[in-house]
Amino acid sequence: MKSKKLSCSVIIPTYNRMEDLLITLPQVLKYLDDKSELIIFDQSTDYKPEEILIAIEKLKIDKNFSYYHCSVPSVTLAWNTAANLAKGEILLFIDDDIDIDFNLINSHREKYLEMPEIIGVAGGYYASSKDRVWIPSSRKGCASTIAGVNVSFLRETFVKAGAASNYLKPFAPFDWEIAEFFAIHYGKIIVGSDILVFHRAPANGGCENQSARGVNWYFGCYTNHFIWMLNREFPHNFTRLPKHLYSMIKYCLPNRKLFLRKEFIKNAIFKAIKKSREINRISNKKRATEKNPEHTYNLLMHCMKTEIL
Repeated sequence: MKSKKLSCSVIIPTYNRMEDLLITLPQVLKYLDDKSELIIFDQSTDYKPEEILIAIEKLKIDKNFSYYHCSVPSVTLAWNTAANLAKGEILLFIDDDIDIDFNLINSHREKYLEMPEIIGVAGGYYASSKDRVWIPSSRKGCASTIAGVNVSFLRETFVKAGAASNYLKPFAPFDWEIAEFFAIHYGKIIVGSDILVFHRAPANGGCENQSARGVNWYFGCYTNHFIWMLNREFPHNFTRLPKHLYSMIKYCLPNRKLFLRKEFIKNAIFKAIKKSREINRISNKKRATEKNPEHTYNLLMHCMKTEIL
């Protein structure tokens, strides 16, 4: 077992949720230590970065902290770019709308110290209520699903692999795809069933809002799932297909009224099949993991009190 304390970069991508971010920030800052840093990667379009900077300054942050604003809204690109900017040995990704009442950073650290062979820890969350708990699924001791709301990876591994970013925005099933891709190619992500945050999941902001987008939401959802299927390598493109289709039927179908409409069949399903094939062809039939070009984001606030490595 390793004896040293692993350095950790906590990364919060945020999109049009300034109020929620400002609720979450103090809770995260409470547990930052001299071997950790916090990176905010803001892609908001509903307000100017100057507005949130004023609010952040009122927190009088005296710990390792960086705030970036990006002109390209994309959670996968946010993950990839922030990972390359981070200094920690562990990358801890969390949502901008969670509540924490324990040392989340140390809880993730401890898993890596207990099991040095792992490459990631998939935490769980309470879905808007303490009665609704989501725990990642597992297969042979390895997480088969993860949630971007609470998950960590070894930085070295994540930078090599990255989040698949050739999906349609704003919706992307990138977190479950990561669980599968990493397990096949890089190593073991364990389930941290005892690491639970509270996910407030407000109606406004964020990158997923199924009820507001209707057919457009399903078009994006299906397109991205089809891209995921097309990106799989042999033999997984065949062996994983039945369960993937079953999961889509279970979790990604609308109500009967919408499902039976010609508009849904045409503009969600068939259009998604066509679009996914087009994107897959443009991506040279490979999983894309590009990061934001430097000109698309700016470092607007930076405070480095200690060297975390």
